[in-house]
Amino acid sequence: MANLKVVLVGGGSYGWGPKVLEGLLVNPYLDGCQVVLHDIDSAALQLNLELAEKLRELAGRRTQFVATTAPVVALEGADFVVVTISTGGLEAMRVDLEVPEKYGVFHTVGDTVGPGGLLRLLRNVPVFLQLARTMEKQCPSAWMINCSNPLSGLTRVVNKETAIRAVGMCHGVRGVAAQFARFFDCGLEECAYLNTGIDHCAWFTQMLVQGRCVWDLLAAKGLDEWLQQDPSAAREDAVFKDLYGLRCGLALGRQLGALPAIGDRHMVEFFADFLLRLEYYGLKRTSIGDRHSGHARARKRIERLLNGAEELQLEEAPGRPSDDVAGWIAALAGGPVIEDNLNVPNLGQIPQLPAAAVVETRGVLDATGFRPLASPMPAAIEAIVRPHVLRQELSVEAAVEGNFDRALEALLSDPLLGQIDSARPMLEEMMAGTREWLPQFK
Repeated sequence: MANLKVVLVGGGSYGWGPKVLEGLLVNPYLDGCQVVLHDIDSAALQLNLELAEKLRELAGRRTQFVATTAPVVALEGADFVVVTISTGGLEAMRVDLEVPEKYGVFHTVGDTVGPGGLLRLLRNVPVFLQLARTMEKQCPSAWMINCSNPLSGLTRVVNKETAIRAVGMCHGVRGVAAQFARFFDCGLEECAYLNTGIDHCAWFTQMLVQGRCVWDLLAAKGLDEWLQQDPSAAREDAVFKDLYGLRCGLALGRQLGALPAIGDRHMVEFFADFLLRLEYYGLKRTSIGDRHSGHARARKRIERLLNGAEELQLEEAPGRPSDDVAGWIAALAGGPVIEDNLNVPNLGQIPQLPAAAVVETRGVLDATGFRPLASPMPAAIEAIVRPHVLRQELSVEAAVEGNFDRALEALLSDPLLGQIDSARPMLEEMMAGTREWLPQFK
């Protein structure tokens, strides 16, 4: 689509960048569009621009790529703005993880809830608001597709505080559905499911594989016996080892009557007991060292692709990818209609949760926008999810207003907080360590 302008904010991302670029190029509806890579890291931006040009040549597309560190230039006249950023980078996230550890709070990921998720929200909100307000001037009709965590809070603040339409994309639910499909040796199209929740705390209230209840199928394979095994034995189990990353969610969901729709690494951060007994549950934490190593590997891979040490190729896998940014853009621009997992304002799709809160359900995307599917929430799941939605609203207000007391209220009510009297010193220490990215807090 020659007249379409797509902006990638965080266009220097070594993780998201190559995936999004490849998706834009293999989607035939987007052939000939203009793609602007925007980032504050000019060196990373240049690497991804070189990669984009090589991929374009390989794909034989007419797509145009440019790069800029100037936000106003990037956003002028944009139709879609895809956001993949992490304000403060890994050094800020070091504070998110390591300071709470001093107070007995251990994250597995640290980008959504708990003290780490709260601080990540507080420092990303000013950047998102500045971006959205620039969009109001430069491209007021553009869609924002947010891929940054904490996804729910950041998507919510844009919709709440500005006129920009923002939707959130997370591959988790679709990825877990595909994981179940592989486990049962069938295609994803043979799985029928209904999911409800919020980002990283999502649940399948119904799931059928080839018309049969997944719980019944799992029980017949020995699920209950597997859940009783110690972690090391469970990890190597001949039948269930491919579902090991869902084991905590399956154990909890067995009692709640809902299947986990997100992997354990994210799900367990909503429940203090799992994080207090990491070894018992066989959980692995992603440290800052792990993230630095992953960042370095991703950069080296791009360098290998550019210097010819690794073959450059476009892989068009069967079906749509789980992070189908290009598919969303094409659908909203008038191309093929798609159904996917959406993080969008609550229009009544989950009647048990507050209106306008960003919730996660299936839905349809087309040129008219998004239409979420009705996904009512059982009482047991509501009891888990609703407090997090209310806390998310507190956190957004704290971030917008620069209100320390409101941020403290959000932290005090978080189930991961071990001791009430640790909340204030922990929050003060975390904010002091990331002060340069918290301009709203004077």
